[in-house]
Amino acid sequence: MFADTTAGAGRLGTAREALDLAAYGLRLRTGLTSTALGGRLLAAAAPLLAGTLCGLVALPGDTRYWRVADAARSGFDVPWQQLPDRLALLGLTVVPALLAVAAALGAWRAVRTLAGTVVLLAAVRLGIRLLTANVAPEGPWLTEANVWLLLLDATALLPYLAAGALILAAPADLLERPGRLPVAIGAGTGLLVTRAQGGYDSWHLMDGWTPLLLLLAPLLLLLCAARGRLLPAALGLAVLPLTAWFSLFSLWEQVGGVWRLAPLAVAGATGLLLTGQALATRQVGRAGAA
Repeated sequence: MFADTTAGAGRLGTAREALDLAAYGLRLRTGLTSTALGGRLLAAAAPLLAGTLCGLVALPGDTRYWRVADAARSGFDVPWQQLPDRLALLGLTVVPALLAVAAALGAWRAVRTLAGTVVLLAAVRLGIRLLTANVAPEGPWLTEANVWLLLLDATALLPYLAAGALILAAPADLLERPGRLPVAIGAGTGLLVTRAQGGYDSWHLMDGWTPLLLLLAPLLLLLCAARGRLLPAALGLAVLPLTAWFSLFSLWEQVGGVWRLAPLAVAGATGLLLTGQALATRQVGRAGAA
């Protein structure tokens, strides 16, 4: 069959067909096809994710706003070493807005291209942070100060990576209609969540129950997928990339280190997985009885 579909297609066509087959095989392995629960959940969450990415925008009063404004004013008039980071910063300001507009209009091919661009820009900024995280250039890299600074910067970039990757993972054949209302809901939710976290700024590290609430609420909504309720689960999936990393960072700060937080995180994740499995088994049992 592969030989028939690639006959006379040339090297580029053959490579494209091979990539398509590999991607489809990966979808089958991961349960992200258009008929599987995971694929349907991602498709339902895609317009919400497009909105939440737009809701990450830096507004006046946010410390990120001044960095964006400074990068826009400077343009190309900066040392070449700083140029990739400045351009990526501006790109992460403009591209998510274009992505939300494309999702609202139902231009899903453009949405996927823009989501890939968001992932690439965030990866560039994260890579630059990894290379420049050493606060003492002549000293060792793996120090507490360097790790803290890198994790802090990563918390503001991982939402772009995660949300963009989830949009790319959604089955294309389920993304056809415009999603104006979900995009608007996602943008509003993303804006509220980002403001609640102080724009991922270290001066606004959340104390008390706030980070735990922002972490558990979307995870609990995700459990609705086990009962076949995709819309609340999709909302939880759309919010989780925005809250997970900064909430974990704030909890890590409160408990006094990664190693103290790790057992709690493993126990919580195990409990949620077992609960989801129990709910899914119960749902299947009810469907079989009916």
